Amino acid sequence: MNVSNQLLNEIISCPKTIIRAERKKMILENRHYRNTLNAISNNQKYTFKIFLRQSDEFLEDFSVGLIWTNPQNIIGINRPIIMLRCQGPHDGKEELGFDIHHDFHTHEITEKDILERRFHRPSCRQNTTLFQSFDQALCYFIKRCDIIDIEKFIDFPDNFEQLTLF
Repeated sequence: MNVSNQLLNEIISCPKTIIRAERKKMILENRHYRNTLNAISNNQKYTFKIFLRQSDEFLEDFSVGLIWTNPQNIIGINRPIIMLRCQGPHDGKEELGFDIHHDFHTHEITEKDILERRFHRPSCRQNTTLFQSFDQALCYFIKRCDIIDIEKFIDFPDNFEQLTLF
């Protein structure tokens, strides 16, 4: 298994095209709005699932993420790997003010995570001011992951163009 943080960052940021979406609009299921999309890197080397989740009760509780679905072809791991997750505030294990999960934050996979076989729990967690809502997180995610033509597959908020200016 030959993996590096540089390779992982390249996979996250390589251009990707959506090839399928479960639906155009997010659907309410078990108190969360959700949708899943499939994507492929433009060089046809990597395949991905993109998940969109938002709580029906607490709109600031959301998750937008990128799952690498074919790592076995590149690094010999036969399991999907969560590469990046953008999240709103949600329950944490520590007291308020001491836990990153109480604020807007990201989780990103690292070389150490791969070596320790933490494929679903990226350890690089960071607070962020780059998004303060689901819509802003989606815009950030699209730019960070270089997703092309996603608007052909899902509905965007009316103010999407304004959100992408920042």
